[in-house]
Amino acid sequence: MNGIIYFRADDGVNGIELWRSDGTASGTFMVADIVPGAGSGAPGGFTHTNNLLFFTAGTGSSLWRSDGTAAGTFSIGSFQIVTNLKGFNGNVYFSADVNNSGQELWKSNGTAAGTQLLKDLNGVFGASLPCNFHATPNILYFMANTNDGWELWKTTGSNASTVQVKDINPGAASGVLSVYSEANAGHIGNTLYFSANDGVTGYQLWKSDGTDTGTVRISNIANGVDQNGAFPIVNGKVLVNNYASEYFWQYDPVTDIFDESEYPSRIWFNSYAGKYIFSGSEMFYADKDSVFGCEIYYADGNTGTIPFFLESHLTDNWFSSSTQGFNTILGVSSSNLVFSQSRSPYNAVIPLFSIDVSTSASCTYPTVIFPVPLSFTSAHFVWSYIPDASQYELQYRLTGNPSWNSELTSQTWVAINNLADSADYEYRIRTFCNGAWTAYSDIKNYNSGLTVNDYVLHILADKSENDSTHRIYWLKTPQITNMQIRYRVAGTSTWQTVSNSNGYRRLTGLLPNTFYEYQWRANWSGTWDQWFPSTLYFYTRGNSLTDDGVSLLSPNSLSISPNPVSDNLNIPGLDGKSYTITDMSGRIVQEGSISSSKIDVSNLVPGMFVVLVENGNRITPVKFVKQQAGDR
Repeated sequence: MNGIIYFRADDGVNGIELWRSDGTASGTFMVADIVPGAGSGAPGGFTHTNNLLFFTAGTGSSLWRSDGTAAGTFSIGSFQIVTNLKGFNGNVYFSADVNNSGQELWKSNGTAAGTQLLKDLNGVFGASLPCNFHATPNILYFMANTNDGWELWKTTGSNASTVQVKDINPGAASGVLSVYSEANAGHIGNTLYFSANDGVTGYQLWKSDGTDTGTVRISNIANGVDQNGAFPIVNGKVLVNNYASEYFWQYDPVTDIFDESEYPSRIWFNSYAGKYIFSGSEMFYADKDSVFGCEIYYADGNTGTIPFFLESHLTDNWFSSSTQGFNTILGVSSSNLVFSQSRSPYNAVIPLFSIDVSTSASCTYPTVIFPVPLSFTSAHFVWSYIPDASQYELQYRLTGNPSWNSELTSQTWVAINNLADSADYEYRIRTFCNGAWTAYSDIKNYNSGLTVNDYVLHILADKSENDSTHRIYWLKTPQITNMQIRYRVAGTSTWQTVSNSNGYRRLTGLLPNTFYEYQWRANWSGTWDQWFPSTLYFYTRGNSLTDDGVSLLSPNSLSISPNPVSDNLNIPGLDGKSYTITDMSGRIVQEGSISSSKIDVSNLVPGMFVVLVENGNRITPVKFVKQQAGDR
């Protein structure tokens, strides 16, 4: 709202409260302590209209508004439950229950007096559960459940204008939802683009101009359109996805052409929030490969786009499951992409980052940099890889000293061995690329006497020296002063084991351009702990990345039948391979191994699911429909 990102956060003191950020450290702060002290106000359901932010707080029973200041943040209504907030033409619309008669359609102008029931779609009793609101310039669309099932509705703000648009799946059958759930939509002008099921073709892309005759189906593709996915509008085209392709499909309203785009689509985009965002025609998304692991990637819709955008984790945290839970993208504010990392190097606090996307990420200063303490007088500073960098300059000085010390290197790490014991330092970094130096990063602070008390062994970074030598950095603590690493070429059976006690270990004699896996364990007073159950990876390469890594997500080539299915899902040729079945929210409902070329799904409830089969370095997702035995 007005160039500011609003979100919920816990600073460890005030509980989960309302925060704001303009993409800078100084512009990121708590707006209001809704529940004073350590208690949590638990704000959520954010929307905005008319320069006001609306949200729910507490247990979801209180409606609040904020103008971005503490004084302008207060409650305007209490209910049994209030959900699905949406701003539209100066008012906020939502679903609420005030007297246990069921959730119906409400609106508010930001005052207690102006918060009122707009229309009861189901009469006195029976909740219509209005949800999935979507605002166009002149029409607010939403979905509701009445005698016609779940169908598309609209309003322009009055009781009389609140009507059902079309009974897409005739009769009591539902056209837009099978059960109460989230479903997204997009719009161009007042035309809504959404997923619907007419009872014949399954869930496909539809459009509506707000009239019965103007509500029609667009697509008819295998596996349908994912009803939980967003519908981004990019370059005048509507993007949708399904799991039969690694890329978004696109619809051009001008040419009426529906085809495949060059924007990547991943299964976790729709299972987890904050995994991708469009800024104009540029797409930033959370993805993973064998070189960098889970990171922020980039696409501009053109064939041949270089996908890697930003290294935010200094370990290769690639893993084979169908998620990327290590980065969450919060938004773009004043050209700054704001995103989070899974944890900070020294503790479990989730750090927030920003990078100016108006400049090239291949030639900028490193976003991530931190020291690895080796002793009270020495540390190795490590930082994120910059694709076009030929040299880096690290500057450091005692706090308060006007003069900087400088270290130049072509590596993404540097050793500083002349630090004063337990002293406060400042440091910053810049990059030389494309014939010029970038600006310096923000100044950061470090005390050379840093001591972290922890009984868990933390791997901080892996860094390439050349294509046959790799460094593994770890955090020494008073409790852990010695550790072991075992490593091998990924997928092989023989481990090589090495020990270390100084905070980093060089692995030498490695095979170039090869994907390795490794595990670690700590020494406790002369006794070795069990090997840590998680596995990390690294890819042997030089400082100049000339390869594309290993492709670890393949296009759909999985054959399943029947679909819909009532008992056994047939998958030929993959006996013994592991599978996972998730519902459309990404929740795992069944997993195991394929036996006799089939998976027994008879215990699943009716609905839509995704089966993911792991075959070597390929993970193939396919949607299917589970129906009751005897259904046709």
